[in-house]
Amino acid sequence: MTPGTIDRTRFPVDPWKLIETRFEPADLGVSETLFAVANGYLGLRGNHPEGRPAHAHGTFVNGFHETWPIRHAEDAYGLARIGQTIVNAPDAKTIRLYIDDEPLLAPKADLESYGRTLDLRDGVLTRDLIWRTPSGKRARVNTTRMVSFADKHLAVMTLEVTLLDQGASPRVVDTRETGPGLVRRKRVHRHGAEVLPGGVQG
Repeated sequence: MTPGTIDRTRFPVDPWKLIETRFEPADLGVSETLFAVANGYLGLRGNHPEGRPAHAHGTFVNGFHETWPIRHAEDAYGLARIGQTIVNAPDAKTIRLYIDDEPLLAPKADLESYGRTLDLRDGVLTRDLIWRTPSGKRARVNTTRMVSFADKHLAVMTLEVTLLDQGASPRVVDTRETGPGLVRRKRVHRHGAEVLPGGVQG
């Protein structure tokens, strides 16, 4: 994005949604900030689910910080004595998809369609795309991400893959252990028929 301008072909106007219609790696820092989800306690930066490319990964927990002494040239009443810096928690957002051992990487992928939306009414971030692999097989990949306002410790992420061509072999890699308060669901559909039931871990 050029400072002071908004490309409305990429970010069309909607009263309640932030919509992105194409992937642009040049401004990941801005888009990761815009598509972040948070509830005041738990915050997830808007990185793409594959985890790469990324400007900066971010999973933040309110109160999880480091402290350090503040040293002043002179001692005076009211001067701060201890500084605080928020610390990035272990990143739980990355889920990598492989089809026939080919990884989905947005900058290199042949994307027939792409859309990412943050709905400000319900706080849900969704991304929907159709990927044509280097071997010519197509898959629809839908992901969602949200943090709960009812349970401030809860984050939910889903990954749903629909194989549009026969013979494709999908594999999903969860890059870290699922901790308490994190729910993941993975589904793979072959021509609309579910072949790998959704699972919940955590």
